[in-house]
Amino acid sequence: MSVERRPEEQALDRLILELREQPTPELDWQRVEARLLSEPRLEPQSDPRSFLSRLRLPAAGLVAFAVLALIATHRPAPMPAKPTAKLSSLPLNGDQLAVGARVTAGNQPLVVEHLGRARWTLEPHATALITDAGEFLTVRLESGALTAAVVPNPKPETFAVEVEGTRVAVHGTAFRVERAAEHVQVEVSEGTVAIEASGSHSAPAFLLRRNSRGSFAFDGRTGSVEGNASAMVAGGGGRSHRAVSALAAVPAAAHGHVPAPAVQPAKPDVSAEPAPVPQPLPAQPSISDIESGVSSAVELMSRCFRDQTRSSGNHVSARTGLTLTVAGDGTIQSVTFAPPLAPAVEDCAVSGLRALTFAHSVEGVTFTRLLELER
Repeated sequence: MSVERRPEEQALDRLILELREQPTPELDWQRVEARLLSEPRLEPQSDPRSFLSRLRLPAAGLVAFAVLALIATHRPAPMPAKPTAKLSSLPLNGDQLAVGARVTAGNQPLVVEHLGRARWTLEPHATALITDAGEFLTVRLESGALTAAVVPNPKPETFAVEVEGTRVAVHGTAFRVERAAEHVQVEVSEGTVAIEASGSHSAPAFLLRRNSRGSFAFDGRTGSVEGNASAMVAGGGGRSHRAVSALAAVPAAAHGHVPAPAVQPAKPDVSAEPAPVPQPLPAQPSISDIESGVSSAVELMSRCFRDQTRSSGNHVSARTGLTLTVAGDGTIQSVTFAPPLAPAVEDCAVSGLRALTFAHSVEGVTFTRLLELER
């Protein structure tokens, strides 16, 4: 079986046969070698990269451009921004807070306002609980500190801050209360603050006035005060760090029984003159009445300082501010020494001041005198 070949293949076969029939030519190998050695060598090109390597950089740029174009074409729609709550600088409406509501301040102070009554501010990270939102606003401070400004009111109490068993009651003042680890710190910048035990409904244990401060136990019964302050400890003899109570002396027999005075028979009134009409009491004792009592108090303090201080012939002196709180009936309610004197001197002074009385008035009076005692 024969396979017919194409014409070009047949022509190639005839050419090969003809070349085979031709004699082999004689080559001058020495001449060829001399010519090859005499030709200059080709120098390598400055850019040895191949065609593909020269195309690598622009090709990579084209690929990157294509990828970016693809990403831009399929970019997802932007997500809507989440709403953010902005803290309002307006105070919180305290009249809308129910009893039991807990108020906590964050990194910034939180202001709570009871319109026309009080405005109090929780310091950062402090927490308070509303325990009474009626006629007598009451806030229980659970942690941190708060400052309060209370609108003056003739009522005996309109706003109070409680910390554990301590109650800080006011009726028109500006003050600060801080709950520490084991005590309560109170500072008064305006008005008067009463410190008492919570739920006792008794006379306050301490009175803080303008520019005074105090540190009190959680029971509201013990503590120390300084500045224009008084310790109102019933029974006399009680002392705080810088205040000594001085209640009016009550006569008593040795066995606790006070005999009743003998009743004298009434004598017939033979005078035809009408009984004198009592004059209305002044709001406060007059300056002359106050200075008369102060003179007696200074004389008493000087005597106590001489009798209760020891000296080996040297000159001894002391300076203190004596603050007396006088009730409307003229009796001395409290005595404050700032700075304090020696305990023996203060005890002697309190015992003697109990016997002093001032003129009667409606409101009473509180005053301070600076004393320089020497011996």
